[in-house]
Amino acid sequence: MEKMIDLRVVAKRIKQYLWILVLAAVVGIGGSALWATQIATPKYQATADIFVKPQKLETEDFRLDANTNNRLISTYSGILKSHKIIDQVKMKLDIRESFQTIVANLNIKNENESQIISISYTTTTPEEAVKVVNTTIRVMEVEVGALLEGDTIKVLSKATVEEAAIPVSPNIKMSLLMGLFIGLVGGMIIMIAILFSNNTIRENEDIEEITNIPILGEIEKW
Repeated sequence: MEKMIDLRVVAKRIKQYLWILVLAAVVGIGGSALWATQIATPKYQATADIFVKPQKLETEDFRLDANTNNRLISTYSGILKSHKIIDQVKMKLDIRESFQTIVANLNIKNENESQIISISYTTTTPEEAVKVVNTTIRVMEVEVGALLEGDTIKVLSKATVEEAAIPVSPNIKMSLLMGLFIGLVGGMIIMIAILFSNNTIRENEDIEEITNIPILGEIEKW
């Protein structure tokens, strides 16, 4: 007949090694805090907003809809991340990063299907992020004006160092939560391993847990 697991005994063992879980959680939080504040390189993001308007077609009435907006975003995103724009930005600011690195850190997005486009750049200093965004917009205005007739871009807000001064990564709160989670999981694994590998008999409950022999009495320690 299989011996039933006594939940009271299990709870007692967990309580006995609870300090391992607490210690692992503290180590996890401490390690993540050290990484976020001392080891990880902070990243800053500068953002500027522009207003874009499509050309009005001469042969048909123009109507702005979701599909038109999507085409606008795709078009301007392609222009923004082209060699024609990025190479000029690199030359003007004497940036040593590769074309691929700049494109990866440059982001363009449109919210709520509007004609307002946000252009942002992420790098290790707020000053550089601001310079890249504002220079990109200036270059883009000139190049788009050459490609498309008419004034199709209006700058609504330029990037500023004050707005870019707060790092966007690492996220300290998220790092601490992740450290706590990893610490708790690691502590649980260690605690379970100790519980299953520890066969030491210390109390009467230990004997009752592994055998059906009744305990008749105890011999006092002299």
